[in-house]
Amino acid sequence: MHQEAGGANPNTDRGAGRERLGLGSRRVIWVAFAVSAALHLGAIVLYPALSRAFAPEGASFRLPEFAGRPQGIEVIRLVEVADPIDPERPEDPDEIEEVEQPEVTPAPITFEGRPGPDLTPPPLSGAERLRPRLNNPDLWAPLAARITDLSLEQRERILIANVLETWNDSVAQALSAEAAAMDWTFTDKDGKKWGISPGQIHLGDVTLPMPFEFGTAIGKRDEVNDRLRVFDEIMRQGARLEVNESWRDRAEAIRRRRDRERAEAKPDTSRIRR
Repeated sequence: MHQEAGGANPNTDRGAGRERLGLGSRRVIWVAFAVSAALHLGAIVLYPALSRAFAPEGASFRLPEFAGRPQGIEVIRLVEVADPIDPERPEDPDEIEEVEQPEVTPAPITFEGRPGPDLTPPPLSGAERLRPRLNNPDLWAPLAARITDLSLEQRERILIANVLETWNDSVAQALSAEAAAMDWTFTDKDGKKWGISPGQIHLGDVTLPMPFEFGTAIGKRDEVNDRLRVFDEIMRQGARLEVNESWRDRAEAIRRRRDRERAEAKPDTSRIRR
């Protein structure tokens, strides 16, 4: 039969006031818990005595001691000594007496006669006497009026004259050095001059002027004439090339000028024949 709507379920109060029987009862559970706790407590108390009684000889149940990791190694060097040091305490040193410093009175030193030569400067040499010094009145004298009254043009002329004089001296010195280098002459014991100098030949008492020409050697005339003819032809061709290049340059310049004039000229739009 179906349960009526809104009615109470008769199975919900089943076994509410009834106790459990067998191994699942509360009394059995508490008794088993108490027995287990007593057994564990007795095993903990009797463990040391039982371990010593049943352990073999030489056996040890100690936990090994683990040392920490070494951080370093200390090395000690042992040195053998022939004569060991006496460990006895040395004797105390003798006391040193303080020495009193005597009073010293310095005695003045007296020199008999003159103490030494007079420290006077050395006399002036001849070059130092001729050289103007700071106490020379000519160095401090005012400039002459003929120098201060010069115009700018006159001063420039004086400067140019000094430059030209210096240049002429250097040129003359260079020419004299060059002439001395080209002078291949010597003089004998009789005073006669022999050798070659610039523009002259010295033969003792006789001096021949230079330059002078010698004739063509025998058998070399045809060869010399051929060389002269080739040289003349080269010179003529060179002169002709220079003339052609000058004409070419002129024609190119004229062409460029005409092109420039045509470009600058305005176009004729009148269409009138001229």
